[in-house]
Amino acid sequence: MSTVFKYCLFLLIFLPCVLVADETKKQALLSDNHFVNGVRITPPANIRFGFLPQNITRATPVCLPQRDCSTNPAWQLQQWANAQDIADAKMDGALYDENSNIQKRLQLKPNDPVDGDVLLEINGLSEFAVRSEDGVPRYISDLGKPWPHWLLSQQLESGRLTQYHHLMLSGQVKLLLDKSQHAEGCNPAIHAARLVLAITVRNRLTGDYFWLTLPLYDDRYPHSDFGCQKCNGDNCVTPRFINDPAVNPSSVWRCPEDRVGEQWWRNEKTGTARMIFRVPTSGFIHGDVRHKNWVQVNGDLLPYVKAGIEAVRQRENGRRFPADLFFYELGLF
Repeated sequence: MSTVFKYCLFLLIFLPCVLVADETKKQALLSDNHFVNGVRITPPANIRFGFLPQNITRATPVCLPQRDCSTNPAWQLQQWANAQDIADAKMDGALYDENSNIQKRLQLKPNDPVDGDVLLEINGLSEFAVRSEDGVPRYISDLGKPWPHWLLSQQLESGRLTQYHHLMLSGQVKLLLDKSQHAEGCNPAIHAARLVLAITVRNRLTGDYFWLTLPLYDDRYPHSDFGCQKCNGDNCVTPRFINDPAVNPSSVWRCPEDRVGEQWWRNEKTGTARMIFRVPTSGFIHGDVRHKNWVQVNGDLLPYVKAGIEAVRQRENGRRFPADLFFYELGLF
């Protein structure tokens, strides 16, 4: 989740991510999908603000809500470019400022049908004020600058993808609050509140991977289209779906990468430089999250995994990414 000058509150219920090998067998891929065993908290990383600590290390692992990691949580929370460490939260899972306002919060309520399994909250105004030497929040100027985001993830053990006929994703998401704090210099192309589901599709032999992403919420749009285009020379169009008959069948995928600029490695936020295959939300998100109701999230990811493999092979001219699904697995969720 990333946010800039936003006050956002999300509730999530992750129902089992079910992989269907045939009509009679179903295998749940996610472990502890209701967060019963808590979440391991990694120290804030990728902070380059001079006066703040750099890439903190911990003498003892911290897990929430009990702070004890004896349950060996499957989930971990990475804090990228965060100036405040959620590991310092009170027993209610929240960090507060001197005026008792919530700065950020991670709250777990396993199997709670009302509030959901996990609640994520970041006060972007507070976060950007803390990273500023004079305490005044300022917009980042471009996406090469680090913005605060959380990565709530676990490692999947899918095995070879050839064993599956479907990769069914099922869950629910709810937005409780998104309070904008627009000021001079706000640019919607850069500054937004987003909640994105991302999965790595990985070559089992080499470890090379690309990102398969599904935006669950973006305060700028009710739905997101494909993040890639199909191009025939310089003539590019965004397909409406994978086999869009309006798209020239000889055209090739052209997708963005997780990096900004030609000298991306010099950026304060370097990125992974991996291809991003963003899938259209209309086939998965059955409702408008902006209405602050529970919204069903379900659909088959496998056709998009195959299209992503085709896209990354075209991008790499076949290098490092074989054509056969036999060589692939799902990595990080």
